[in-house]
Amino acid sequence: MQKILLAIDGSESSQHALAHVIKRASGAKDQIQVLLVNVQYALHGGVSGFVDARQLKQFHHEEGMKVLEGPCAMLESAGVSYSHHLFVGEPAEIITRFAHDKGCDEIVIGTRGLSGISSLLMGSVATKIIHLADVPVVLVK
Repeated sequence: MQKILLAIDGSESSQHALAHVIKRASGAKDQIQVLLVNVQYALHGGVSGFVDARQLKQFHHEEGMKVLEGPCAMLESAGVSYSHHLFVGEPAEIITRFAHDKGCDEIVIGTRGLSGISSLLMGSVATKIIHLADVPVVLVK
């Protein structure tokens, strides 16, 4: 069984990555298991001092599940085996570490996320994942 880590952030580019993985899994001879991952950015600075830790954890969980809900439904309806995982922190480091720890065969990501910097050809998270990963990284635009 091939394990693919699919990083989802809700961007159009990550939706294209999802479609790519579903298409690939549907036509695969071997079974593919998808580890669907969303990483919420941690709130830095003084914000965490004014918000209760439980509220902050709940906020990250709710925001992450909003992002994961649609992709989970699409994978389910396509009959693709998957599990979903939600983290808080620095996306590139968490994604590459999780892929390594879970023995993933590759990482699939969109080329640009939700950073809002449209002039970049490839997002900074994608660039960092390429540099940190010890498995192949597939970029989908």
